[in-house]
Amino acid sequence: MEFVAHIRQSDLEKQLLSEHLKNVQQIAERIGKKIGIPHITGLAGMFHDMGKYSDEFLEYLEEAVNNPENPPKRGSIDHSTAGGKYLMENFHAKYNFLIECVANAIFSHHGQLKDMVNADGESPFLKRKNKEDLEYEKVKQRFFQEMYSEDYIKQYVNEAAKETSIIADKILKKTGNNQILFKKIIRKYITYLTLFTFSALLDADRTDSRQFDENTVEEPFESEKIFNRFAEKLEEHLKTLEKKSIQNEITLLRQQMSNMCYEKSKLPTGIYTLSIPTGGGKTLASLRFALNHALKHSKERIIYVVPFTTIIEQNAEEVRNILDAKDYLLEHHSNVIENELDDEHLNFENYQNYKKIKLAKDNWDAPIIFTTMVQFLNTFYSGKSRNIRRLHNLTNSIIIFDEVQSVPVNCVTLFNEVLNFLKDIGNSTVLLCTATQPALQNVEKNITVDGELIDDLSRIMKAFKRTNLINMVKDEGWTTKELADFVNQQLNEVNSVLVILNTKSVVKKLYDEFSNSGIKTVHLSTSMCPKHRKQKIYEMRKCLKNKEKIVCISTQLIEAGVDVSFECVVRSLAGLDSIAQAAGRCNRHGEVASRDVYIINHKEEVLNNLPTIKKGGYESKKILRDIEMDPTLFDGELLSENAMTLYFRNFYQEFKPYLDYPTPVGKNIYEMLLGNNSEFLEEFKEEQAIWMHTSFETASKYFEVIDSKTHSVLVPYDKGKALISELYSAGGIENVTTFLKEVQQYIVNVFDHDLNRLIKNGIVEKIEFKNYSLFVAKESAYDDQYGLSVEGEASLSLLEY
Repeated sequence: MEFVAHIRQSDLEKQLLSEHLKNVQQIAERIGKKIGIPHITGLAGMFHDMGKYSDEFLEYLEEAVNNPENPPKRGSIDHSTAGGKYLMENFHAKYNFLIECVANAIFSHHGQLKDMVNADGESPFLKRKNKEDLEYEKVKQRFFQEMYSEDYIKQYVNEAAKETSIIADKILKKTGNNQILFKKIIRKYITYLTLFTFSALLDADRTDSRQFDENTVEEPFESEKIFNRFAEKLEEHLKTLEKKSIQNEITLLRQQMSNMCYEKSKLPTGIYTLSIPTGGGKTLASLRFALNHALKHSKERIIYVVPFTTIIEQNAEEVRNILDAKDYLLEHHSNVIENELDDEHLNFENYQNYKKIKLAKDNWDAPIIFTTMVQFLNTFYSGKSRNIRRLHNLTNSIIIFDEVQSVPVNCVTLFNEVLNFLKDIGNSTVLLCTATQPALQNVEKNITVDGELIDDLSRIMKAFKRTNLINMVKDEGWTTKELADFVNQQLNEVNSVLVILNTKSVVKKLYDEFSNSGIKTVHLSTSMCPKHRKQKIYEMRKCLKNKEKIVCISTQLIEAGVDVSFECVVRSLAGLDSIAQAAGRCNRHGEVASRDVYIINHKEEVLNNLPTIKKGGYESKKILRDIEMDPTLFDGELLSENAMTLYFRNFYQEFKPYLDYPTPVGKNIYEMLLGNNSEFLEEFKEEQAIWMHTSFETASKYFEVIDSKTHSVLVPYDKGKALISELYSAGGIENVTTFLKEVQQYIVNVFDHDLNRLIKNGIVEKIEFKNYSLFVAKESAYDDQYGLSVEGEASLSLLEY
């Protein structure tokens, strides 16, 4: 009898099940080898489709081929229980957490990792293991006939167990042989090890299936060869820059910091900070460190994680051009349009149309990747297979976090824990980049920072000081009219003023004050699509270059990597990190010795829905008052390293109950995934039956980096009009991939309540096309000055991901 895993649709060629299992095992072993666990991941690959040795699955495949017009529902035959069941029955008593880790990956490889214990005191994992299977004995017999002997399996499992022992020894050493701490940490790391094993299995399975379907074999890219070429290109570019640059103090300091990053690339794998001041050449300095560190330590990829898509687009383009990276650089940010079908709900016909796009997005198999904090955190915590599949590619890598202070408050602990795992077990180096380090080592569940790449940081910070911060906060606050008058006064002295306010409503009010002033006034907010904002910024830069009178009134989005330099900046009270970012948009290139940045408090801002901005402003105000009372405090520098450390320590203390990601069910995600999960265990009657108590699926259900659900709306700005017409045309969308790429520039993200209002008012509607859906705005809903007519307020981190 012939046992088949897949049948290629194009020519009805069969892939034998034994061939598929061995291929997936080998790919999974190669993935696991990166962190020293080839047998753990290989075990998952070896057994993942053991259940396909059933008569029932053979009949399912025959029906799919013989009845293509009405094929069986994909996933209707359970083939993922048998392998995990066999391992649990034969090896769990001796190797508990190893087998639970591998078995859960096998059980779940067409869905999400199972809860070991859930809120109802039940174990979906054990239920799956105990599931009745009438063909189980037959399946086992066929597996051993076609694959490996039971003796070989025992030997292989023993090798996997040795790998877990090495990891356990490494963790014990990290704790200084502290057994209490060891027991606490090992539970966390086994959770991440399970996620890694699941990731390795998903990618190995999908990769082999795709290669069979496309009748191709892909070789891994040669990191060393590629990074050598990139490092040479970067050095050439830096030499050219040095020749072209005017040799002033700032230019020399940039070169010094870049050279420090080059020298420090010899450091061992670890977690490092890079606190280059705003405008200090952070992107290229961090790239120089990363390329040379990768060559020194044989790292496979460099991953840039940035807070906002606006930064991704400009930084990725800069790096792509300098390195001549072309196809070697991948950008992955927000999935503008989500496909609403998953593996369990696709019939064969839909699946064939859909899977090529889906498979291409999921594994981050590129030497250099630019992505967002949302995508990074989703990789570990969202639970969805399309996110977790790429997790293993974050190991043996260099991960650069740009503007790391933007980590959402409720994700701080989860972020710290995953960085510790990536360093200690994942063999990855982490670089935390920002001029305003958030002191993540000072929270309760912290990270261990191994050093700062820049020597004599305080000297460099002082040398980069290009602004004078002036506290204009007053008890009664500022009205829009008072602020407009103040800006006009500044325009008597300077040519350009940037005003950054915390809410879109007050931005619009202040903009209206200047609409008939005769002064060039630019409005920027997240109600405008990226293409619209880029056009406004382009016009603004021309005015700034020509020294024309100009006022820009913006939400905080202009702080997110927008390279502009104003002669005066006014910042509404916010966190110290935001004030520092605002100051970085004033006299950015040291055009003169110093310019003024004014801090005001706008009385008309309503910040109840923006708690981080509100509390950040409160903590900044306290430090401003302290400096007012004692001007020698922090050397009188609001943005000094010591002031910033104090600010973040107090800020995180204010949010302490939220750092572990609380959920509506009263449990936080940290406890569900990485803690004792004690509350769920109280109802659990089979505690002794399993070692792990992790609630993988429950935690992922509540995890959302963006805690208010947003939706993408295609707006009729510029080419957006033609894209909307294409959606409505009789022929529909010809090339979905091209369409999705083009659409990104004409999207505005809106919250549920705003979307419902827009739909109710008849100015936004939902369009379905080729398994996708997209909300589309009518022409009357979009204004050339203000963008989409949306009333809701949000911080940038919620809307630009």
